[in-house]
Amino acid sequence: MKNLDKGREPIEAKDIAIVKVGGYMEFTTADELDRVLAKLVAEKSYKIIIDLQKVDYISSRGWSIFLSKIKEVRENEGDLKLVNMSNNVFEVYKILEFFWFLKVCGSIEEAIMEFDQGIPPMPE
Repeated sequence: MKNLDKGREPIEAKDIAIVKVGGYMEFTTADELDRVLAKLVAEKSYKIIIDLQKVDYISSRGWSIFLSKIKEVRENEGDLKLVNMSNNVFEVYKILEFFWFLKVCGSIEEAIMEFDQGIPPMPE
């Protein structure tokens, strides 16, 4: 099992944080992601892109991390966008009907464009 490969890449001249994760997002690694997202929110960084390109699996704990942050992020005129999902992860996302709560973009560039265009976050 791979470990969480987290990293934060601030976008130059933009208020957008990119968090890259990889491997299996299960209980231990999801907690690490939770700490990273909590730090971003504490720093008032409310435009967050989660790059899931290297993620093979997301447990229920992992999905709950995203949902737990979305309210505070959106209350502060931000959003949390998931990008680069594998087909397997996307199938679970659809089955769980998280499309009602979490926005998915095909790429980091697409998510940045949505932030730039001021596309409002999805309703809660």
